[in-house]
Amino acid sequence: MHPGHDRQGGGERDEPWVRETHCRVLSQGGSGAGGGILYCVGEVDLTLLKVRAQAGCGRLEVGGRLELPTEENEGEVSQILGVARYREMSNFAQSALIDVVKTIIGDLPKKYLSFYNRAGNLSLKFHAFQLLPGVGPSKATQMVKTRTRLGWETMAEVDEACTIDSTQLIAERLIEELIDPQITPSLLANVVRVPGV
Repeated sequence: MHPGHDRQGGGERDEPWVRETHCRVLSQGGSGAGGGILYCVGEVDLTLLKVRAQAGCGRLEVGGRLELPTEENEGEVSQILGVARYREMSNFAQSALIDVVKTIIGDLPKKYLSFYNRAGNLSLKFHAFQLLPGVGPSKATQMVKTRTRLGWETMAEVDEACTIDSTQLIAERLIEELIDPQITPSLLANVVRVPGV
């Protein structure tokens, strides 16, 4: 059975990790000889996952990329145990999350760059850039003024034009939302987990 579907009760329902094909390791419990339980974050939707690694995988590196199982492929993960909650993860996994999310953003920058290129006003007095930690109204205004009509092509261009660490700021905001899924407006819902992206 595909890891994104559950056939309980005769119906099929999508699991929160249905779009995830790979995850990045946050922490590993056990020696790895028996596979061990891993906390990971998915690359596509930044879904926090609790998974069981394949037996004999050995010690896995934090940030290491693992393929999730499908109907056609066993993957490097033997089983997706479910969605993980931030508060249930070890302190080690929690502290690794920011660096691993920054790595994902660096490796797959397109959707995150789209936030910087498309962000607009959320109200008359509040710009979407103000969702980022430490960005107030005057910084948001300065960021909008430096954005070209066609937008930025790389995160490095955003950094230089706005004198910010664009990857760090967006990663910090995403981590806040992973810790507290009730935060609105949500970059996870409106930028990261948008179908077709």
